[in-house]
Amino acid sequence: MTLSRQLPIAESIPDTADGLPRREFLSAATLAAVSVVLGACSSDSGGGGGGLTSPAGPNQEPPPGTGGTTLNVTVSAFPALANVGGMAAVGSLGNKPVAVVRTGASSFTALSRICTHAGCDVDIQASRFICPCHGSEFNADGQAIRGPAQAALQRFNVAVGMGGATLTIS
Repeated sequence: MTLSRQLPIAESIPDTADGLPRREFLSAATLAAVSVVLGACSSDSGGGGGGLTSPAGPNQEPPPGTGGTTLNVTVSAFPALANVGGMAAVGSLGNKPVAVVRTGASSFTALSRICTHAGCDVDIQASRFICPCHGSEFNADGQAIRGPAQAALQRFNVAVGMGGATLTIS
């Protein structure tokens, strides 16, 4: 009976075609794989956690947007905003779709249209926001009124200009 010696993996792989020694190749490949995994784990600007957030409690409102970008809106371009209680999707602030709600003669609220449950874009229906992905509903103030979402929609800063004719959202 003859016993054959099994070689470790690194010794059983021949040198690569371009002459790179197999150990050097395996070391470089391992380092590259580890770098990709670590990069994916840390790509969330929130500092880890894989992009998952846990609200402090039901309807905890995220802070206003402070990304340094602004969205300028001419109110007359959105007929739904002609009356108090009107709601309209007005564009995007950075990569976040924005809705505006007219709350008074010259007062407005700007909200993110991104559902706080799973990140889907919410639709405007009547006087509320509805998520088409899982059915979450938010009132005109952005508060979650039906789950699975529990946190309120993100609120943005609104500067009203020209007697309520223009808005600058940030």
